[in-house]
Amino acid sequence: MIDVRRLQLLQALGQHQTVAGAADALGVTPSAVSQQLAALAKETGVALVERQGRRFMLTGAARVLLGHADVIFAEMERAQADLAEYAEGRVGVARVGSFATGISDLVGPAVAALRRSSPGWRFEIVQAEPDEATEMLRSGELDIAITMSSPNLPPSGTTEFQIQPIMVEPFDAVLPYHHPLAASTDLELAADLADAEWIMSAPGSPWYDCVAAACHQAGFQPRVAHTVHEFSAVFALVQAGLGMALMPRLGWTGLSAPHIVVRAVRNTPRRHIVALSRAGYSAEPFLGAVREAAGKVPVPSAGPLLVPGGGA
Repeated sequence: MIDVRRLQLLQALGQHQTVAGAADALGVTPSAVSQQLAALAKETGVALVERQGRRFMLTGAARVLLGHADVIFAEMERAQADLAEYAEGRVGVARVGSFATGISDLVGPAVAALRRSSPGWRFEIVQAEPDEATEMLRSGELDIAITMSSPNLPPSGTTEFQIQPIMVEPFDAVLPYHHPLAASTDLELAADLADAEWIMSAPGSPWYDCVAAACHQAGFQPRVAHTVHEFSAVFALVQAGLGMALMPRLGWTGLSAPHIVVRAVRNTPRRHIVALSRAGYSAEPFLGAVREAAGKVPVPSAGPLLVPGGGA
């Protein structure tokens, strides 16, 4: 490897042709110039200077080397400028991970907005489920993860990671349009939904565990009629009138189907959506853009809500 500082000394010597002149131009001692040029000749394995009286002349090898110097120095200046802009939050590269619905409603809109407001930033988006995110950050596969409260999160107070709140995501009731409860605008978890036919994911999944815990807290066991894993399958079953579901808000906002009503529920389960990153990583401006996107997530209407996609 060629030491760039020694290359600068060689360039100065070529310009001033004396050790004293090069030393004065760069603010170092003549002995330092001589020592560093000798080290550069050893690094390159070729003679770089020839002495003619009090002057030093560059060899052909030195001129070949200095032919690359301007490009090298220009790239170094650009790198320094980019680092300065990075320190000011104007440029950067980030690998962002998130669970699927977080990509749809938070990460995607945030990155799209940053393309306009912060064009110096480049983002790579990777789907990373909550049980994967922490290890992907630790290994360097991700720089920041949008994830949710779960046993997979690092403990609070850890020195390895930082956890930043994004939003509190409630679960909403998704009902067939002609369901008896569809006209109600004030649903309560136990009083209204305890006897319903439920559509849920399998026990042990984050969705099931969150909903089941809230139901148990409210004093009942949900009567599961159908078990599915994809939110699109939930919508298909609800649309067919085969039951209702309590879905995380980010789960239903990106789907479209006719004959479905979404209602807010009192005493509903909630999960915390957070940004997880290594302790030394600066999450701005991405963090602000994600929080802005979170503020635009739709909420259930107070009146009859027909999810876009068809008539009543």
